[in-house]
Order: sequence, then structure tokens, then C-alpha cells
Amino acid sequence: MSELTFVKVDEPEHIAELANFAGDIFEEYFSQILPQNKVDYLVQYLLGTETITREIADEDYEYYFADADGAHVGFVAVAPKDDHLYLSKLYLTKGNRGKGYGRQELQFVKQRARAHGLDKIRLNCARENIASLDRYDHMGFKKVKKVDAQVGEGIQMNDYVLEYDLPGAAEDPTQA
Repeated sequence: MSELTFVKVDEPEHIAELANFAGDIFEEYFSQILPQNKVDYLVQYLLGTETITREIADEDYEYYFADADGAHVGFVAVAPKDDHLYLSKLYLTKGNRGKGYGRQELQFVKQRARAHGLDKIRLNCARENIASLDRYDHMGFKKVKKVDAQVGEGIQMNDYVLEYDLPGAAEDPTQA
């Protein structure tokens, strides 16, 4: 297994590249558990170039390619909030799952939380996404609540909010 490097995405050409890359991963993964019309809508709603650009420019999101051996194998998106780091996206390509890269991505997310002086990481995960819920549970995330949201075109997101505690991170960003 190679060590991942994380490359910040903030230039328009890299945002477009990420949107295409992310859409392919999302499509491949979620077409197995969601109806195709929902997948198509969510790719544009969550991962379109305009969405990513707005999140970076107006909502303090940080997007990163996760690279191994010079190739993109996944990506991560986070946003600092008042009392936690919001983990918006943590994805790997199909051929790169099960290689320990997800743990490296999570380690990077923990570093970003510490860098922002935050001691919690929160994320939303679809309640029907049993495989990811199991992985997050195994990594130490705890379910804290259920949320339901209409996102457009009659599509409803039914998620769990998961939380991970980083002991001492808010006091000393180098710890945890």
C-alpha cells in the first residue's frame, strides 16, 4: 500500500476535474443502493462544478484529491463549523477500497480538525448505506441522530448524523 498524498483543490480546472472524478465514484457506488434517478440528481446536486465552487468560495469547504503513486484514488471534503469539522465527503475508487486508504483519509481528516482547533468530526451517512455505516462504526464514529431533508425533485435524504471525538484536540491541535 502506498502512502496517500492530499492535494488541495481550489483552481477552476481542478474543480472541474474533481467534479467529473467524484461523479464517477458516486455513480459507481450509489447505483447499487439507490434508484438511478436519485443517483443522477444527487451527482449534480452534491458534486457538480457549481456546487463545489460555491462551497469552496462561500462556505469554507476544503476539497482534496487523495493520490497514490501519482494517480487520484479518492477525495475528501471538509468544512470547519463552530464546534466540529464537518466531513462532507470521503470516497475512494472501487479498485482502491480495502487497501487501508480509507484509514489514511480519516487520519488526514483528523489532522484537518486539529488544524482548525476542533475536537469533533461530524458527518451524514445515508441510513440505507449499511456498508459505510459499518465502516464508520468500526472507525469509532457514533450515531447521534437521524435527519431527513428534502433536497429537490421530490428526493429525500434519510441520514444518520455520526460523530467522532478527538480528545484534547481543541486544547492542543498537535494532540489526539
